[in-house]
Amino acid sequence: MAEDDIWVSNVLNNSNLVIGTDIDREEPAWVTIGKGEKPAQADLPIRIYAMYKDQTFTKKFPDLFDGGGGTKISPPLEAIFRKFNLGSSWICPAQLFLYDRMTLVDHTFSIFAGWETLQFLVPEESEGLRGYPVTRQQPNPPPPDVWGVPWELKDGDIAIAPRDLDGLDFWYDSRLRGAVFFSDPLKQSLCDGGYCRLFKFRKCKVIAVH
Repeated sequence: MAEDDIWVSNVLNNSNLVIGTDIDREEPAWVTIGKGEKPAQADLPIRIYAMYKDQTFTKKFPDLFDGGGGTKISPPLEAIFRKFNLGSSWICPAQLFLYDRMTLVDHTFSIFAGWETLQFLVPEESEGLRGYPVTRQQPNPPPPDVWGVPWELKDGDIAIAPRDLDGLDFWYDSRLRGAVFFSDPLKQSLCDGGYCRLFKFRKCKVIAVH
């Protein structure tokens, strides 16, 4: 593996990692997040609520899970990410409450959001991309603005033409739904931490930009 390898993960499309949670968009932290900004220190921890009355959260939480409020990560996973250049991303502590919004669930986690959003995908060099525009009934419809990851993602399926990364280790591509990208050092650190199975990294096909 080369130091300049780039890896993609389809982890955000894993329905097994979705937990029913809800938010109150009128709370100060969520008002700020809704503006695309990081919450103020005074508004932390961010509050998350159970979506259903009968939720008790007795099962062990995964190290990464999704649902209302976005992506949440465990302290060990957070510790790894914080060692790297995450660009505009931010990680803030959060609390989970039952449906009554008063009973605190004993679980430590943080919200991981504000990801650096780039457009490096090269659809014509990629394999197995999914997605259909609203004009799919037309003869020779145009390609979609946003693609889906292949059903069975393999090394080399996703082609990208990165430029001006300036040491960035983690980002999201707005043209590829649910996929996130990792530098080789970050990927290696996550694997060393035991998270290879969680992320199921696949190597990207890197197209040189001249």
